[in-house]
This record gives sequence, C-alpha cells and structure tokens, in this order.
Amino acid sequence: MEVCMKPIITGFLDQDGQLSLEDQIEQANRHDLDALCLKSYKGEKLIELSEPSQKQLLQTLKQNRLRIAIIDPQIRTYDLYDDRAHREALDEFKYMAMMADRLRATHLYHRLPVINDVIKEFADINERLTPFLDIAHKHGKKLVLVPSDGQKTNVYAYILKKFKNNQLSIVFDPVYLMLNDESTTTAYRLLKGHIGAVRAIDADLLGNPCLMGYGKTDILAIFKKLLRDKYQGMFLVDNHFYNQVFNPVIVKQSFFKRVFSSDKKKREGTMQDLARKIFPKEENRTVTYDDILDNQIKVLNVIFR
Repeated sequence: MEVCMKPIITGFLDQDGQLSLEDQIEQANRHDLDALCLKSYKGEKLIELSEPSQKQLLQTLKQNRLRIAIIDPQIRTYDLYDDRAHREALDEFKYMAMMADRLRATHLYHRLPVINDVIKEFADINERLTPFLDIAHKHGKKLVLVPSDGQKTNVYAYILKKFKNNQLSIVFDPVYLMLNDESTTTAYRLLKGHIGAVRAIDADLLGNPCLMGYGKTDILAIFKKLLRDKYQGMFLVDNHFYNQVFNPVIVKQSFFKRVFSSDKKKREGTMQDLARKIFPKEENRTVTYDDILDNQIKVLNVIFR
C-alpha cells in the first residue's frame, strides 16, 4: 500500500511584527502546525538581537517545545559586482547560520544579487552563491532561494539546474509569479524537483488575498501537480489577509475621507464574502483572521494528508 504524504505545514506568523512570539506560538499550537518560521523578535531583525534577547528567545522556544523550520536573515540583495556588499552579506549570513544552530532551525532563506543575464553572468553568480552554500552545509542547513526583484523563473531554474545541489532549493510563490506576469504552471514545470517550500496562498490579479482556489494563481492546479510528484517539502500558510482586510492602514485626513469610506465598504464586502465561503450555513457569522488560517490549513490537510 502506498503511504500518503504528510506535508510540513508552517509559516511566518508574526504578521509583519504585529504578533509577539508568545502569540505566534499559541497560534501555531492552536492550528497544530508542525513548526514555526522566524524573521524577527520583538520588532527587531534576528541579526540585531542582543545576547539577552537571544537567550530570552531561546528560552521561550524551549519552554514551548516548538521547532523552527526556516529562518529569514533578511539580508538585502545587492549588486552582483559589489565586493564590499558581498562580504558584508556573507558575514551576516555566517552569524545567522550560527544563530540557526542555537535555534535548531533546518533551513535558511537567501536572496540572490541582482542578475541581468544569468547565462553570461553565471560564473559570477557561482562565485557569489557558493560561499553561502558552503556555510549552510557546514552548519547542516538547507538554503532556500527567495524570488525577488522581479527576477523571472527561468533565471532561478537555470541556476538550480547548474548547481545540482540537494542542499539548495527555492520558494514557490504563486502570487509573486502571477504579479510577475508568469504562468504558475509553467514555472512549476521549470522548478519541479527544486522546490523546498510552497507559499499556500492565492490572490486576484491585483494581488489582493483570496482563499485558495478563488484567486487567479491556479494554486489548485499546482497542488494537483505536487500530489502527483509526491512533494515532500513545506507549505507556508502565512498570508496578507491580516493587513489588507483586518488591520488596514487608517487614513485620517479629511481629504481622503471619501476614499477611506469606499475602502471600508470594500473591506466589509470582502469580510461578508469570506464568511459565506468559510461558513456557508452560518449567514451572520463574523469571520476572523484565525478562521481564515484554520480554513486554509484544513484545505491543505484534506488535499495532502
């Protein structure tokens, strides 16, 4: 009998720094997540934490027995030919690899320098990326590339194919791809076998968050391909409903009063639509961000477990 695949469900639950670590842990436990992803602590990047703050972070994680899947060092991209920026990024990454050891994280995010012509510049890309891979390997971590700067999928596919390193993978972000005017199904074909994490999100053509299957990214078609190919990586369930629907930036200036009123009505309509989709038998139910997270995790469990 074929054993069913169990995905690793995780995510960055800090809501862009709005939630404390304790709240993130509570949310992760409430939704039975397999692990947590981290990029900051108490509003500070991990690399900026003092030693007392690091100890406090470690103690909190130890007490709650929650493992860390991915650490995002948040190292900025830089010009491919900027030696100084490369050295600084490498020093920061070395430090973050040691912190990943302390946090017992298994994966580290990495953003490539700006690339203009991947074929002509591959020798330079190889020279820049290899030291990061060496550091990750030394610390027993896997390096996960994060698409950025509008780089196209074929750029990453070329690099991943050239490196042929099972310690190197990429985040598959359907919304990034859609907004980058790329076909998600074509991107999947190019990246197949190199995907270490999938962002389990959907959006409309403007990038507004949608429940999975209701947007324009063809995420359900991607899920079918992942099932077919027995995907063994991670699913990231963090989304942008919290800041685009539940906690939008409030504009108080009277000049924008009419615009704000229109946005408020739009959000209320979105909330009602979400409630109808998540709770079809409870017409007057008020949907919360927690309800959305729970619903999307259930979708993953139904499909993959």
